[in-house]
Amino acid sequence: MAEPDLKAAAAVDDAAITAKVKTAVIGEPGLSALKIDVDTKDGVVTLTGTVDSAAMKDRAQQVAQSVSGVRSVVDNLVVKSQG
Repeated sequence: MAEPDLKAAAAVDDAAITAKVKTAVIGEPGLSALKIDVDTKDGVVTLTGTVDSAAMKDRAQQVAQSVSGVRSVVDNLVVKSQG
């Protein structure tokens, strides 16, 4: 019997995690209108984009971390300068 392809399974899991995180971010008031890119590799979610405040940055990280299957979150979000 052939060994299951673990890389393919991980890629499917990563894609599912990315989709769940994107859905969670879109469903979060205040974050839905922002352009936040989500990428997942081996259960590690990377958030990239621009947010309006440090509070929104923290909230996006909390939302991503709360998704099942997420091992950790890399926060590459940038807070827009006010002015």
